[in-house]
Amino acid sequence: MPVSANAGEYRSKIGLDSLYIAAVTQDDTTAYVADTPEIFAPAAEANQAPQTSFEVQFADDKAYDVMTGEGETQIQITVTGIPVEMLAKITGKVFNAASGRIWENPVEAPFIALSFRSLKSNGKYRYYQYLKGKFDMPQENTATKGDTPDPKTLTLTYTAIQSVYKWNLGSVTNSVKRIVGDEDTTSFSATGWFTSVQTPSWSAPAALSLSSSIPTDGATGISVSANQSLTFNNALVNEAVNMVSLFVASSGVLVAMAATYPQLSGDKKTVTLDPASNLTAATAYIIAANVKDIYGQWLQVVINFTTA
Repeated sequence: MPVSANAGEYRSKIGLDSLYIAAVTQDDTTAYVADTPEIFAPAAEANQAPQTSFEVQFADDKAYDVMTGEGETQIQITVTGIPVEMLAKITGKVFNAASGRIWENPVEAPFIALSFRSLKSNGKYRYYQYLKGKFDMPQENTATKGDTPDPKTLTLTYTAIQSVYKWNLGSVTNSVKRIVGDEDTTSFSATGWFTSVQTPSWSAPAALSLSSSIPTDGATGISVSANQSLTFNNALVNEAVNMVSLFVASSGVLVAMAATYPQLSGDKKTVTLDPASNLTAATAYIIAANVKDIYGQWLQVVINFTTA
């Protein structure tokens, strides 16, 4: 099925903020559980580098197949600074609240969930959630003070891996490493992104249906200069603009018109028809549609109306 994207989804990322972490308290075959996210540190940079492999299989003296695999993802994070108590939390070191000090004892770092967002050039955000990974100790640089300020940042690496727990992902049940959302993507909402660790949830989409039409089926006395529109309950593929026709009921003659792409309606649920010229007075017309939504579901619609 062709990708149905909004123009804003192609915009470049120009910012980074809202770096949050949460301790992963359970990840096994029975459940995935994480604490409530908390702010980590002011973020300056986050470079994500998934480790991938490609193996080409040869047969009959030529390349026959390509097998791919994806391992861990390393995120190199640069921040302005990290409170010592937070540093202890992400590395497993001991923080002594009475003295306000970290004791760097040899211990295994805990699993942490990591999330952040990136501002795009159109003012919308792309959101990232890593479900499970570990931090290393940060690289710290210090230097003597000169005539001009030379602020030193902290750089540390977060290594993300797949969860043990497997979720229902619709067509498959599998583990998950990362979840990504974009405010320009139809149906995406960032509400609650940083109040709890984001995990997969799957529900079957509602059956595609017609929510409303202008005019309604059987309407009479419709203005000859009016546009027509169909609004559906689910977002449509952009090609739906080519799946709607307007024609004269008595003769079947198609009416020349322009139709707006569903993506222009914001929620991608509405197709608007704009006849090239006024319709004929006191004439019966038919709107016929056979449209597809972004979930691959089809629906046939027929609307009859008569002009004034």
